[in-house]
Formats: sequence, structure tokens, C-alpha cells
Amino acid sequence: MIGEVVAVLSALKALNDGIKTVKESGANLESICGKWAEASEQYNDVEKSKAGKMGYKDALALEGAKRQLKNFDRQLQDICLMQGQGDLYTSIKRRMEESQYAHEKELRLIKKRRIEFRKTMKLVGTAIFTWAFFMVFLFAAIWMYRQP
Repeated sequence: MIGEVVAVLSALKALNDGIKTVKESGANLESICGKWAEASEQYNDVEKSKAGKMGYKDALALEGAKRQLKNFDRQLQDICLMQGQGDLYTSIKRRMEESQYAHEKELRLIKKRRIEFRKTMKLVGTAIFTWAFFMVFLFAAIWMYRQP
């Protein structure tokens, strides 16, 4: 688990290096947007695969990654506005919001399935325990009935 979170954090480090390059030299925004998309997808994948079953340290690391992605979003907006490409930022954000909505919908579904699975397993465990208790009681009653 920690390896997946480390992969997200390393993608964010590469993204931050790209931001510095764009700020210093005014380089092409497409390359940095690609890095942003990769980091966001890695974050979403880790969040999906570990939804509802993360440890405390992993949850904190993932929350830090989420905060870095939001920070990059603000920096990208500033860069786009300084370069006179506000419409590019608006377009990127619209597409990302659509993707984020689909991700959140899928995440809710995954969490709901896990909760229902746990409930089902508790029900199965209760049924098995009840059956076993009943059988022990039945065998004890039969044994006592057959005693002279």
C-alpha cells in the first residue's frame, strides 16, 4: 500500500519540477498538463483501490497528495492567466470536473459495495453460528433423551 502512495508522491514531485520549469522559462503548458493528468490518475487509482481500507499513515500521505494537486491547480490557473490563456484553464477544469464526478460516483459505489459485503458476511456468520448452536443443542437433547 505504501508503495502506491509513494508513486503518487513521486509523480507530484515531477509535476512540481515541471511547474518550476514553466515559471522560469515560460515553457509549453501541454507537458505540465500531461504530468498533472498522470498524477491525478495515479491518485484516483490509489483512492479507488484502497477506498475504505487505508491505514492512518497512508490516509495522511494520500491527503497530502490531494492537497499538492489542489496547490498545482492554483499555480496552473496563475500561469494560464499570466500567459493570457484563461480559456485553456477553463477548458481543462471543465474536463477534469467531468472526470472527477465520474471518479467520485465510482468511489461511492465501491464503498457501498464493501459495506454491503461486510453486512452480508456478518449475516452469514450469524446464520452459521445459529445453525451450529442449534445442532449442538439438538444432539445434546437427543443424547439426553436416549440416556436410561
